[in-house]
Amino acid sequence: MRRIIVVASTLTFLLYSPVKVNASVKFEMINEDIRTGISGKVFDQDNKPVENVKVTINGKIVITNAAGEYSFTELSEGTYDIIAEINGKKETVQVSIIKDKMISHNFNLYLDQSIDLSEVNVAAKRFAEKKSDMVARMPLSNLENSQVYTVVPKELLDEQVATDFRGALMSSPGVTNVSLGVGSGGTGLAMMMRGFTGADGAGAIRNGMATNYVSLSDPVNLDRLEIIKGPSSTLFGSTLVSYGGLVNRVTKQATVGEKGEVSISAGGYSLGRATLDYNKPLNKDNTLLFRINAAVHREKSFQDQGVNKTLMIAPTFKYLVSDRLTLGLDIEYFQSERNTTYVGLGKTSIKNLDELDWDFKRSYTSNDLTSKANVLNVFANANYIINDHWTSDTRFSYSNTDNNANYLFLLISDGTGDYAGERLLQRRIMNLPSNFNTTQIQQNFVGKHKWGDIENKFLVGVDFTQLVTSDSRVTVNDYDKSASTLLGLTKAQQTIVNQDAPTINSNTYETLLGQGTRAANSRNTVTYSAYVSDVIKFFDRLNVSAGVRVDRFNDKKNNYMQTAWSPKFGVVYEIIKNQLSLFGNYQNGFKNVQPTTLADNNRQFFKPEQSNQFETGIKFELLKGKINGTVSYYDIKVKDKVRTVPNTDPTSALTTISVQDATQKSTGFEFDLIANPFRGFHIIAGYGYNSSRFQKSAETTTGTSVEGNRPAGVPYNSANYWASYKLTRGEFNGLGFGFGGNYSDGYYFNDANTVKVSGFSTIDASIFYEKAKFRIALKGNNLANKKYWTTLSWAQPQQTRTFVANLTFKF
Repeated sequence: MRRIIVVASTLTFLLYSPVKVNASVKFEMINEDIRTGISGKVFDQDNKPVENVKVTINGKIVITNAAGEYSFTELSEGTYDIIAEINGKKETVQVSIIKDKMISHNFNLYLDQSIDLSEVNVAAKRFAEKKSDMVARMPLSNLENSQVYTVVPKELLDEQVATDFRGALMSSPGVTNVSLGVGSGGTGLAMMMRGFTGADGAGAIRNGMATNYVSLSDPVNLDRLEIIKGPSSTLFGSTLVSYGGLVNRVTKQATVGEKGEVSISAGGYSLGRATLDYNKPLNKDNTLLFRINAAVHREKSFQDQGVNKTLMIAPTFKYLVSDRLTLGLDIEYFQSERNTTYVGLGKTSIKNLDELDWDFKRSYTSNDLTSKANVLNVFANANYIINDHWTSDTRFSYSNTDNNANYLFLLISDGTGDYAGERLLQRRIMNLPSNFNTTQIQQNFVGKHKWGDIENKFLVGVDFTQLVTSDSRVTVNDYDKSASTLLGLTKAQQTIVNQDAPTINSNTYETLLGQGTRAANSRNTVTYSAYVSDVIKFFDRLNVSAGVRVDRFNDKKNNYMQTAWSPKFGVVYEIIKNQLSLFGNYQNGFKNVQPTTLADNNRQFFKPEQSNQFETGIKFELLKGKINGTVSYYDIKVKDKVRTVPNTDPTSALTTISVQDATQKSTGFEFDLIANPFRGFHIIAGYGYNSSRFQKSAETTTGTSVEGNRPAGVPYNSANYWASYKLTRGEFNGLGFGFGGNYSDGYYFNDANTVKVSGFSTIDASIFYEKAKFRIALKGNNLANKKYWTTLSWAQPQQTRTFVANLTFKF
């Protein structure tokens, strides 16, 4: 290999005391025909390689491996700033890159012998800033983006010892009422955002692409959560999102350097959990990278019966083909078995769930009655730098879920006759095997141009999404009565709330299922989409954005097609450059509405349902990004919803008809904050106020409706917070404490607003000790032992006080 020395220089970094660094940098040009970039090593004063040094160039970040190596092989010709960063302080050196050549940088860092660099990095670890290329589907900073979003980093999840995905979502500002969702045989997570149900949007979007709805996941490979607020159909379509927003799961990616960690958690209710995160380059020149995350989780319920068994294996590969082309492949295999029990209301006079005086330790189920799921997600992408102005991003996502669900529904009713004065339970069981399959192919082109004081970022994309599901269901409407009849008993024993109930016998249940009649359902929908988005910056302060999407929706089963348009606009003015922005946006969302078959067998067709949001507020990033947040006010109105009304046509035999004029309005105020104001202290917090109402709704034949009512499950006020402090110096360096919790007002259990659910406030706390090579933590959840419910159509009692211990080894 021919080497030509081009330039040599000395770079001195003046960093936060007591670390003192002098870096001697030598640049060499390497004659390699297929790469353009920079590589090198970092040594200390004893000429030993230094690990965990953060090196940044052109927005790309690498961390040096155990050999002190780093490499950038995807650069284009031009002048770049190399940023070396330790402990939050930055220094920059400028280099010129020549096409088809490599520049070699070797740093010599002179460190204070009393402090290990890896320990400094651990002490300086901060919660993530609001940075994402997926929210706008182009490189756009938070202060330039008119849409509101929040980033929940993995560092927060580590501090909170999050062992499941629900715990991760509960830490997300703007997200409320997180509970297990039920639908078509699947079990996933449901949530509320801005007054709207997000059963499809609670993590079904992964790396910006659709996976299967009502399918669970595990946080073991989670790098961060992006909570994207408001209707977002222009860039994310209508599949697996809600009008209140969506949650995008961003997964860990393979990086340069060999590193790994093994974690073990144990706690109350027989919790046992082991995880692995291992990263290693597969070749010497660090162009083929590999990472694997895995988790095994076993846990009993906090109730008298119930299990939770999960397995997650998630390998990922990255291939740096050249300085222009990068290929990626992610695979997730998730296996789950758990009880899925839901509480509902039959004929009862209660006005609040508190009137049940519910025994939270009783489950009324059996460990044999579980729902099982096998989930496979595959994600592949190819990123190609066409030239200095244009980039191509090709993405493919495939998801398949096989379910065998056994739902248990506990229907509460008032007793009569011999059971007068009692609260009775009807145990309804449904067996629902199903298969979900989602395929999405997406092509994006992103352009960046600058003409004087005007900068332009342009996105054009096309998308193909297919959703195919099939299921068959059979229901045992009243298990106790059916089992009694099967066993030849003369009188069925009623199940009474808060009293012992007969165990659900798996053999009896299987026999009852065989006597039932199964009903089969399926769907096959295909959506073809095209969209454009343009962001223009004037005079380095004013950002004006506009975008539009067109969807062609094909419901193959029902043999009908629809076309929907989704526009968006935004304006952002940076009052203080890189610190304070004033913004406003208009955003649209839509849902395709299936046709209705009338009594005369004719079909009635509807146009897509529409949601429109207007929002304004301020965004701030102060103290060099140490404090950032958003304050906003939004107004969302949904129109063209289908409702049922009495038929006033005397010549028609129909008693009711469907009309498409129903509306719903949701207004509110939100605040979120991510702050690292001083060394070792971190805080993330969110507060939301929401006023949501049905403005025009369905009517019954008696004229009653929910018009003017609040939607079920929507509190007026909600909040979550987490603060932690870690000692960064002295004898107890690495010792830390965390404190936080969730708050929710009371809300209505049903749209009729006849039954309320009391609000709650939970308190969590942790103590931990962290060093470069290990971390030990103890976390207490719901320390006040609060008994509370979450509800979305069905109610679920939530876990009472529990403790979790965690030990993590890093290598």
